[in-house]
Amino acid sequence: MQKSLMIGLNEKDMAAVIYTYDLKPYYYPTLFPLKETNFLTWKMLEAQSGLKIAADLVSRGASIPRKTREAISRIQGDIPKITISREKNEDELTEYDIMIAMSSQNPDLQALVEFWAEDTKFCWDGVAARAEWIALRQISLGKVKFTNSNNAAVVTEYDVDYMIPSEQKVGVDTSYTSGTAGKPFTKDFAKALKLGRALYGANYKFAFMNVSTFEKLAAQDEVYKRCASFVQNMANTQDAPNLQAVNAYLSNRSETFKGLQVVLIDQDITIELADGTRTTSNPFEDDVILFSESKVLGNTYWKRPIDAKKLPGSVAEKIMHGHTLIKKYSHESPVKEITEGIANLFPAWNLAGRSVLMQVNATSWNKN
Repeated sequence: MQKSLMIGLNEKDMAAVIYTYDLKPYYYPTLFPLKETNFLTWKMLEAQSGLKIAADLVSRGASIPRKTREAISRIQGDIPKITISREKNEDELTEYDIMIAMSSQNPDLQALVEFWAEDTKFCWDGVAARAEWIALRQISLGKVKFTNSNNAAVVTEYDVDYMIPSEQKVGVDTSYTSGTAGKPFTKDFAKALKLGRALYGANYKFAFMNVSTFEKLAAQDEVYKRCASFVQNMANTQDAPNLQAVNAYLSNRSETFKGLQVVLIDQDITIELADGTRTTSNPFEDDVILFSESKVLGNTYWKRPIDAKKLPGSVAEKIMHGHTLIKKYSHESPVKEITEGIANLFPAWNLAGRSVLMQVNATSWNKN
């Protein structure tokens, strides 16, 4: 390992750029707020709160009946190490040297910074994108599994299954993908709300789904007719209602839907496999709706990576920003500049056991 080949680059310069990066393009910091931990494991208590247990009427002087304390299950797992790296090869570094030589009298500092900053931003986004992928996969399937089709290496020790009971993973009355006869409002939403109340006294406030699923929901005749305005109905326009119209309808029927609102997950994440193959998709599973009491579903547990330590003899430039370490160094043979993004983190879903997952393209849950 050698020092960075970027002329005059130091940790102060790196920090000034890297500290401008944020997580605003991602859902997971809101759904799973960051929480630092001292260990490479995460543990959460899944309390079945919200149940309203009625008191008993007893004769004066009689003993008071003891109520059963609800079992509190513990969900836990290991925090994986998330890494990504990018290299600049000899040709790119030669271009950098030429750029330095040509601008020696009047250096274009912005261009020089952009040359190395594109790699630091790439690595920052790479770590955040994987955290986003984990978060959205698990809340739409009730589990997350790492395979050679979604990760460059198979690391099954980090697979997590929240063991959501089968009665909380359901289908719809009529499929939304086989036509427009589905009954999202009168049948499906009502079923989910009733199920939550019956199981845990849960009052679902949010129905999470991706854009593709929402388009199928909005195309159902029932949704179109109930959300359309009087003029739209008279004119028989064919435009499906948008998110605002659907949520307005749900709000106007608060006695039925108890404040439920649809939340759209509009995200694309690209996965690159070991052979260089890339696939881009929304990690939130198609044809699934998650019913939840809260927009905050758990926490993203993270621990400062050991790589962030100032190790004896290390010449790498290192900046820790939030949960992610950005590191830069070079190799002499072959000559290359290396940038790495490293994080120990996992978004853990605390409300899994109190949620309902609904599959809209089938009358029963059949997703693996």
